[in-house]
Amino acid sequence: MTGWDSPEGLLRGHSTGHYLSALALCYHATGDEEILEKAVYMTDALGECQDAFGQKEGYHKGFLSAYSEEQFDLLEKYTSYPKIWAPYYTLHKILAGLIDLYKLAGIPKAGKIAEGIGDWVYGRLSVLSHEQRVKMWSIYIAGEYGGMNESMAELYRLTGKKEFLEAARCFDNDRLFYPLEQGVDALDGMHANQHIPQIIGALKMYEMTGENRYYLLSSLFWKIVTQFHMYAIGGTGESEMFHEAGNISGLLTKSTAESCATYNMLKLTGELYQYHPEAAYMDYYERAVYNHILSSCDHQPTGGSTYFLSMRPKAVKGFDLSENSCCHGTGLESHFKYAEHIFAVDKETVFVNLFIPSVLSLPDSGLEVALKTEEENPGRIFLQIKAAGHRVFKIRRPYWAEGLPEILVNGEAYEPKMQEGYLVFHRLWEKDDEVEIRWPCTLRYEVAPDRANYFTVFFGPYILAALTEQEERMMLHAGNADEDFEREASRPLAFRCRENGCLFIPLEKVWKEEYQVYMKKG
Repeated sequence: MTGWDSPEGLLRGHSTGHYLSALALCYHATGDEEILEKAVYMTDALGECQDAFGQKEGYHKGFLSAYSEEQFDLLEKYTSYPKIWAPYYTLHKILAGLIDLYKLAGIPKAGKIAEGIGDWVYGRLSVLSHEQRVKMWSIYIAGEYGGMNESMAELYRLTGKKEFLEAARCFDNDRLFYPLEQGVDALDGMHANQHIPQIIGALKMYEMTGENRYYLLSSLFWKIVTQFHMYAIGGTGESEMFHEAGNISGLLTKSTAESCATYNMLKLTGELYQYHPEAAYMDYYERAVYNHILSSCDHQPTGGSTYFLSMRPKAVKGFDLSENSCCHGTGLESHFKYAEHIFAVDKETVFVNLFIPSVLSLPDSGLEVALKTEEENPGRIFLQIKAAGHRVFKIRRPYWAEGLPEILVNGEAYEPKMQEGYLVFHRLWEKDDEVEIRWPCTLRYEVAPDRANYFTVFFGPYILAALTEQEERMMLHAGNADEDFEREASRPLAFRCRENGCLFIPLEKVWKEEYQVYMKKG
């Protein structure tokens, strides 16, 4: 292993955890037996490691890491980075990966190993005072613990062991949680991806305990990040950090939008949606998946992912091929997750949230729904309902669609109700009914929240990047976007700027070309 996972690296083992989750997600998505064999091999090998640690003098039963317990001893003495490097963060990746293998790949031994880790965590943290733990979690990077609170709460759900819920509560971070409980945005100066997973864990604590404070601080955090700390691609953070609320155009550097921060924001968004299925959550989800996660993947089969997705002029994507960074780790997982949240289902309703070609199959109810789209016209959506019966369908009105859609059911005009951001179809369906929706899909300018003369160009859900080598920010008059550009037939979803002849394409289709995303009006 190389980079962060090299033998001398103090974060070694974190990629192993991401690999476990990726195997679980891949097997869950594909049923590939070769992938399952790899997953079983990894589980057995890690079980051997855990057993060996348990028999070694100076170690405690259940411990499992790629280094000794010294990293955790030093954290309890408030040792700073880089002498130690986030031991609980690395442990979380391994623990989360084992839980994923247990839940998604059906490997019982993975659950047993995870339970052993949980026992070790409880034994370690339960003897520390609240003040000591809070001081540990507030240390920059060294105190980063990923989503340990989420994983420990999930272990409690899976096993019923109350000690695991107590251990999850040990990760409450007053420095992050308390201001949110007071309704205050205190994120300026905080490490973005150090804290987003902690909020996912807080929401998990709400699920397990019913304590409303956890839900309220989680939902407020989401609103603060998406309203005041978000780039147009859905990413957040500059040089890994949150900055002053609303400052976007002043932070358009080469080190914007760490990919694993968006991975975690998407996870938080999906969990919040489970409690309140509001269209705004899926508006953000679509924005971030189409324009950041999809843009972060190398176009060649290397497994490379972007660490930062640069918003500066003359930007170039850099794909992590050997560094084994955190974003490479989440990148192993992200591209198996595109099916998540396309549909949502409750007892009476099917929600259609993301317009990604797919099939929803619910064998118990006999329902099957086929969803198709047109690449060149993202506003044109086709649904085929392959089962008769009464079902309510709610189809999200995308944030990028202006005006009313044209709707056909079996070729005839249909007028559903619009309710809380969704088209509502309340009818008795016949087998093989077809629904066609034609949302207005146009070019548009999206202005930066802090400077009216900074803007981005969108076509439907896609942010467009200007392919240009110029080092200064591109200046455009920016009148009517549909009139300022003409369609380029040479490649999909490409547009030529009439003012300067520059080619604009979706950021996700940019590979090694130099590009700009934010333009300046002038």
